[in-house]
Amino acid sequence: MDKILRTRDDIENHLLKEEGQYVAVYQDLVLKSTFQPIVKRDGVIFAYEALMRIYNSDGLLLNNGDLINYYRGHPVHLINIDRLARVIHLRNFSSSQTSTKLFINMMPVTILFCEDEGLVDSIFLPRIYELGLNPAQIYVEILEHHTDDDEALTKAIRHLKQAGLNIVIDDFGVEGSSERRARHVYPNIIKADASLLVDYLQGNPEPLLKVSTLCRELNAKFIIEGVENLKGYHAAISAGADYLQGYYVGFPRGINVANQLTAKSGQTDNKGNIDQPN
Repeated sequence: MDKILRTRDDIENHLLKEEGQYVAVYQDLVLKSTFQPIVKRDGVIFAYEALMRIYNSDGLLLNNGDLINYYRGHPVHLINIDRLARVIHLRNFSSSQTSTKLFINMMPVTILFCEDEGLVDSIFLPRIYELGLNPAQIYVEILEHHTDDDEALTKAIRHLKQAGLNIVIDDFGVEGSSERRARHVYPNIIKADASLLVDYLQGNPEPLLKVSTLCRELNAKFIIEGVENLKGYHAAISAGADYLQGYYVGFPRGINVANQLTAKSGQTDNKGNIDQPN
């Protein structure tokens, strides 16, 4: 398939429902949603990040990064996969009836396509409202991939902000991450890549602390991901994180569990208990 999925019918033809959740089928791939909590410093849930799980026709879980690299020379497929993932994430999250925030990922190539096609105003925003959600509830994570037209991307990101959506610079510190980009778009949140926390724990705190300083300069909140244990949790707090993400504070969960989000992910007594691994 070399056709971009533009219309609602195009999208619907690739969706089905399994065990109460929406999944998307694209070529020989099956896309599913999981939701990982993002918590405040006291452990109380702030939001959930929708994560895409991709399976092949044999039911084997594929590596997202490997798949993106495989399709990097075929942007049509990247755009289609990205759009289908966003559709199922929004639908599955809305069915959980939680009032928390939702983080969804968007590739730069998809952001530019949506801007060129006018899809933010014509499809994306109306669909958010149809699902009973609000743009202010949605945080768009800009995946830090390289782009050939950073100026056009900056303009498109600003349009997302003007539409009432929140902007998150994801994986800051790797790949296409750019302090220049962050200073141009003034994101609501900057998320430090997990590797920076690893460096911090290994005695190289400067890269992570530089992100913390940049957040303060831009009046952006600071997320540290990759919090996998108690040592990482305390390090993230010491480094100035406003929010934390990682297996120590909450595992990704499927939609059947997401219907019980508040009860299962660290808010059982509203005192900030951390959802620790068993």
